Amino acid sequence: MENSCSQCSASFEISDEDLKLLEKISPVIGGKTYALPPPTMCFQCRLQRRLAFYNSRSLYRRKCDLTKKKIVSIYSPDKPFTVYERKTWYGDGWDPLEYGREFDFNRPFFEQMHELMETVPMLSLAVLSDNVNSEFTNDNLALKNSYLIFDGERSEDCMYGHTFAGIKSCLDFTSIVDCELCYECVHCNRCYNCTYVRFSINCSDSWFLRDCIGCKNCFGCANLRQKQYCVFNEQKTKEEYEAFLRQFETSSHAAVQEMKKKADAFFLAHPVKAVRGEQNINVTGDNIYQSKDTSHCFDCYRMQDCRYCTNCLVGAKDCCDVHIWGDNMELSYNCCVAGVRVRNLIGCYYVSEGCDNISYSIYCSRQCSNLFGCIGLRHKSNCIFNTQYSKEEYQKLAARIMVHMQRTGEWGEFFPPALSAFGYNETMAQTFFPLEKKEVQNKGWQWSDYEMPLAAEKTIPATQLPDNANDIPEDVLSWAILCEETGKPFKIVKKELEFYREHRLPLPRRHPDRRHADRFAYKNPYRLWQRTCAKTGEEILSSYAPERPEIVFAEEAYKQEVY
Repeated sequence: MENSCSQCSASFEISDEDLKLLEKISPVIGGKTYALPPPTMCFQCRLQRRLAFYNSRSLYRRKCDLTKKKIVSIYSPDKPFTVYERKTWYGDGWDPLEYGREFDFNRPFFEQMHELMETVPMLSLAVLSDNVNSEFTNDNLALKNSYLIFDGERSEDCMYGHTFAGIKSCLDFTSIVDCELCYECVHCNRCYNCTYVRFSINCSDSWFLRDCIGCKNCFGCANLRQKQYCVFNEQKTKEEYEAFLRQFETSSHAAVQEMKKKADAFFLAHPVKAVRGEQNINVTGDNIYQSKDTSHCFDCYRMQDCRYCTNCLVGAKDCCDVHIWGDNMELSYNCCVAGVRVRNLIGCYYVSEGCDNISYSIYCSRQCSNLFGCIGLRHKSNCIFNTQYSKEEYQKLAARIMVHMQRTGEWGEFFPPALSAFGYNETMAQTFFPLEKKEVQNKGWQWSDYEMPLAAEKTIPATQLPDNANDIPEDVLSWAILCEETGKPFKIVKKELEFYREHRLPLPRRHPDRRHADRFAYKNPYRLWQRTCAKTGEEILSSYAPERPEIVFAEEAYKQEVY
């Protein structure tokens, strides 16, 4: 059936399969099903609403409100929330049930939930393990000697990246797995010593690749398989290839930027596959792998019977509208950052580690069950608004609250952006759906103007940096460099400078946030368009909009071209 989005007014389809999955996920209490209603917003607006709650990358210095120790936090000091450092928050020095309250049936649920958020201490960083020397990171576990990396696990000696697993000595990356010594790479798997490489697998010692597999010692190539010593898809001898590399002044910012433009132009002349993915059965989406009977999912692995899920990299089943995580997640709806053996979650944010039957709760983990509207609970059951009930009391009250939320139009919706703990520009919503400050405020959402002070002995515009990295003085570590694009100051840290010098790379001219946005622009939107294959003329679904300049092939036509 067709519906009109309550936020953007766009028409969107709700399929019979969508409704069947919602029916399957709908909670049952005392033999009665409390049906999840069809979505009132289109997929894009539903995703934006979830992302407006999700601050992954914005970090600040502040004090722990219990120990008074200086800490790093996703909550800036001007926020009205009580914030505890991770070890304190998970410790025994406070009890989340002390903040419990009764539900008021004369008021909307979300309004009362926001009041609870302003009372219960918040977790300073979403970190699931004791990382080593990796203070300025968030949304991760098992890190060592890492700095400003987010949304991932298992890294060592890495900096400035987002979405990763099992990486070492990588800088400035987005969505990489099992990589080492990689710089400015996007969507790469099992790559080694690669620079400016995108959407490639098992490549090594290469520059400027796109959609390559099993290549080494290649430069400026697209769609190659198992090749060596190629330059812009032309086969060279080893001696010719090495002579070409000697002519390329890798430590010159101007030379690298010029070569980057040349590579991007070259890539436009070579076809791309309509959507990326492998080992799938009956699947629609992009960057989806090893999945079955799954629709409109993006950046996902090992999904089964799921719909409208994004960035679930470690598997889910019977889930709908979930952004980030997964990992043995089942029967869950409209959640953001949830996973690790969880089931039956509705409208949750940061719920993990063996939780079951949790609705509209935040920062709950470690084998909780039967929670509704709770914050910060571990090993608890049958709680509503951080108040303990018997099983019978819980079931009766939870059922009444669901009926109440049906009447207020809140049931099935995610928390509204106006109630987010963060400014829109602090969240991943700004990355996926960028808005200006006035646009955000006109919607009644929040915007943060807080800037963490940056101590520096000298400030220099990026445009005035020496072109060649060899001419950069050692005291650059004490400078604040003004981003050439935004004017926002940033610093170079010692380990970062060592990496540039070791690999003969120029210093970046853009702030880490701007570099993240530049890399993110190489990823296609979480959206599919109807268009035609440039080779066969057949109708296809693609993550490349029809007006884009890329040459887009259907899967079979692409395979014939590449293989």
